Amino acid sequence: MNRLITALLLACLASTALGEDTRLAQINAIKKNADYLYGEATLATKADATSLAYELLQKEVFGWAQNDSIQLKVTSVTDINRLADTIMTRRADMYRVFAYVRKSALMSSCLPQQEDTVNTVKSVQPVKIVKPAKAPADSLVNDSVKNFIKQRFLSKRQNDALNRLKKAKTFFELKEIMLPLKEEGKIMDYGKYVTAQHPEECYLIVYDPAGNIRALLGKGDDVRKNLNTGRDDSIRNYRGCGALWFILNEKYSLSK
Repeated sequence: MNRLITALLLACLASTALGEDTRLAQINAIKKNADYLYGEATLATKADATSLAYELLQKEVFGWAQNDSIQLKVTSVTDINRLADTIMTRRADMYRVFAYVRKSALMSSCLPQQEDTVNTVKSVQPVKIVKPAKAPADSLVNDSVKNFIKQRFLSKRQNDALNRLKKAKTFFELKEIMLPLKEEGKIMDYGKYVTAQHPEECYLIVYDPAGNIRALLGKGDDVRKNLNTGRDDSIRNYRGCGALWFILNEKYSLSK
């Protein structure tokens, strides 16, 4: 009887070890496959490891969509989690959770458009100001008035670009706003914060791991103006968040 119990225990241990090896092989295969995105975490509890693994997967999805200009069909982190699968293994008394999703499951079914037809939004044509050959000496339209009109006109166009960006509430909405602004010439360029060559000359859009936009910051070094609150702020106040930079076309603005 003792021999039978021992044999059964050894068989169970062997089966468990085989299952563990199979799961590890599956994880390694997914990591090597460019068709997948993944996030993994090893923590003391299964719930904590699962939560962190999903959070890291969400960051991977956002980064991939931004870097490769991918149009996603998902509209929230809940959609990402719903499409994802997980593999759980043990490391001593720790839980290792591996969350993964196939890229094709995240992508919109519509074909990507060519660069010259990405948007059908018409570019805003600049208003032509016809200047007289020489203004009369006693003309009421003096330089001060001209400067005032010019400042009001150009400032409004700058605010148009910033106001449209302020309407975005999540990371997913930014592409639909920033691409037309770049096509219209109101934004010179944009990208992930780590790629900014001169970050002090860039505006910043800060978003949290869930993709929610936390702040729109003006140009500057350590201290920047928070364009939503009007108060001084800093990128250091948003630890754990990501950021996008963009450069406004200065011909549309007089103020920095």
